[in-house]
Amino acid sequence: MVKQGFHIGNRDWWVMVYYDIEPKNLTEIEGVLLSNGCTREQAEETCRNIRQVNTGFTMTDYNNRNSVILVSHATTAEQMFDTIIHEIKHLTEHISNYYDIDPKEELAAYLQGEVGRQMWCAASMVLCPHCNK
Repeated sequence: MVKQGFHIGNRDWWVMVYYDIEPKNLTEIEGVLLSNGCTREQAEETCRNIRQVNTGFTMTDYNNRNSVILVSHATTAEQMFDTIIHEIKHLTEHISNYYDIDPKEELAAYLQGEVGRQMWCAASMVLCPHCNK
């Protein structure tokens, strides 16, 4: 599992991302979810879902302006990339909703690009076996 934390520019928003989650990581993931506002039932359900390959999850604590992105183990690099892009979209929607940014406006697209740039370095470690060495 690869972990990454980053701050979204002038939005005062903190993001933690967990890539390539495997079953052995689920105890830690459940703790992260509980500490970010999930109920025990929500955390257990999310861990059951994230145990599957090719899946992801994004949750946001709007009161504290922080988000957690989970990306499970994937069958291929392409599938991992697909899941990462999918979760970037959810994160962008969460932040846009909080700040009342129209998702069709250019500002939302710039936000999505900023998130992608922030995630690139860590994501490349799980997308490319040569980059991970």
